[in-house]
Amino acid sequence: MRVKIKYAAGGNVDVFIDVNRTEDVKVARRMAAAALEDAFDKPFPEGRLTLLFGGKQLANGMKMHEYGVKHNDSFLVHLKPPTVAVNEPEGSVASVETPISETTVAQGVVNGGLSSPIPNELPKSDAQAIDAISARLKGSDVLGGATVVPAADGNDGEEVLCGHCDNKSASKCNYCGCVYCGLKDDECNTLACDECGRFYHMRCLPTPLTELPEGDWYCEYCKNDPNLVISGEKKLDLSKTRKAKMPSATQTKNWGGGMACAGASKTCTIVPKNHVGSIPGVHVGQSWRFRIHVSGAGVHRPPVGGIAGSSTVPAVSIVLAGGYPEDEDRGDEFTYTGSGGYDLSGNKRVAKVQTFDQELTRQNRSLALACAAEIDEENGATAMDWKMSSPIRVCRSYKIAKKHPEYAPAEGVRYDGLYRIAKYWKEKGESGHYVWRYLFRRDDPEPAPWTPEGIANIERWGLELYDPDNGSSAPASGSKSKAGADQEPSTKRKQAGKAASGTKKANKVYTCTPSRELLEMIRLDTSNTRMWATMAEGTYPSESSYLEALSESALVCPICQELVQQPVTTPCGHNICNPCLCKAMKMYGIICPICRHDISSMGSVAEVRTTSNQNLVTILKSLISSYGNGWEVKPKVTSVQRALRSGMAVDE
Repeated sequence: MRVKIKYAAGGNVDVFIDVNRTEDVKVARRMAAAALEDAFDKPFPEGRLTLLFGGKQLANGMKMHEYGVKHNDSFLVHLKPPTVAVNEPEGSVASVETPISETTVAQGVVNGGLSSPIPNELPKSDAQAIDAISARLKGSDVLGGATVVPAADGNDGEEVLCGHCDNKSASKCNYCGCVYCGLKDDECNTLACDECGRFYHMRCLPTPLTELPEGDWYCEYCKNDPNLVISGEKKLDLSKTRKAKMPSATQTKNWGGGMACAGASKTCTIVPKNHVGSIPGVHVGQSWRFRIHVSGAGVHRPPVGGIAGSSTVPAVSIVLAGGYPEDEDRGDEFTYTGSGGYDLSGNKRVAKVQTFDQELTRQNRSLALACAAEIDEENGATAMDWKMSSPIRVCRSYKIAKKHPEYAPAEGVRYDGLYRIAKYWKEKGESGHYVWRYLFRRDDPEPAPWTPEGIANIERWGLELYDPDNGSSAPASGSKSKAGADQEPSTKRKQAGKAASGTKKANKVYTCTPSRELLEMIRLDTSNTRMWATMAEGTYPSESSYLEALSESALVCPICQELVQQPVTTPCGHNICNPCLCKAMKMYGIICPICRHDISSMGSVAEVRTTSNQNLVTILKSLISSYGNGWEVKPKVTSVQRALRSGMAVDE
């Protein structure tokens, strides 16, 4: 692969090298030094060359691919400062090397400063660089406690003269002798720090040494703790994190592959989350493959929980899935067990036995609030008139086929209509702990899906099993199937393809068309003729899909991105919420906030605030029974009107 080399002091000259991704960093450094020497016609010692990539310094022993180097990447090259050799007095073990950076040389500062600046460009060899620096240092004042002077023996050379002791061997000096004791003896066992250059007796160190260390050595002031530094080639230790200590870290089964771990890809926009009663467009007998699809249709919003409700509002829907052994199902009437009683502190999937009593809180209390009776947390209560209880949508899962196959769907989850709670009470369950039980009775105008009338309705409406993941769907059957959860999936698919009579039929294509009354209302809505014509061109397999196309596409307010409320149709054909349009007109003027068309024919902001497309409101109310409940408020009665109604005089 080809890599670009950028030299920090090299101007705009780019150098390229060809290196393999499996090569060592040392090889790349050698190739870079050779390429730079050819480009700048001066030596670039390999040992002084530093390669930087991605904010990291490349280290010897590492491979190029370990830093993520790719073709056409760029390296930044830095040349380490040269070292000046200083002659020690006779008998010294080694010479002292004083690092001098290029920046220091350029500024004319060494150990505190120079009397005159030195050019930034270094000569072509280290020897010539040392001669140039030494020439500037000769005769300079004592700066930083040391001065470079000619050698005392008269030979060619120089030595560093200490500004504190004048290199007297008998005097103690912490600058040219040992930092700890100040003595200048035992040179054979004296170490020089590779960072600061100060001297240390091996015997004087905080941890005395008996042998000379190999490689670089740093004093306690210059040494860094390797445990506190994270190098580019190191990885973080995640073995002691909280996630590594959880039970899931040692489990071998892949729990993340099921639909229970799938996120919701669709949200019902036809009705609000706390909608009570049936969902517009959803008929009894409609079924879905997974619970996540039931949530997307708005029938039962929680994708896992069996009760949709809270401790402050009545429950709106439940799912019968055979989770408790106390459940009893008789079709039009069943006994439902509340939630709770299981220890879910560990793995929730293995909690199969009830370990403590249920309480009338949270979802259990929401079911009690739906009953037309007073709340009794000790004994329960019975409704005086169970038909006055709040309606609850009930879905049955294929899982209940183990105990009640005659009312279970062949597969998936099926909507079975509205039920009401007749009473609720507290009793001991099979585990010996108390549970809360609720008696549900069916109260829905549409026939149950297991009756002949319900089976005929499923055929008439063309209700099929909703399964977008597999592409094809089988007709939803309300027949009395004995298919249980213990059967093979292939057996379930065969039974799902059978009609209510038990014989195989080819899948039919059903198309939802508006009724005659709806078509007449659409004809009167002349402001949206183009939109209704576009809707008429599409095909919709069910009434709910037709409503979804309206609420999620055609009649979405372009400002708040919700189903249009108090709709106003502009002359250019856009449907916008009345409050949204008034706010946009105040900010941007009397223009359409979507296409910038002039809408001055609608009048001022005050006039627009009192207008709405009543034809469109009538259509939406006929399709969605709860439409407008949140914003239709009766006007306040003024003092004059109140006086006229009561016959009293009006206060002036």
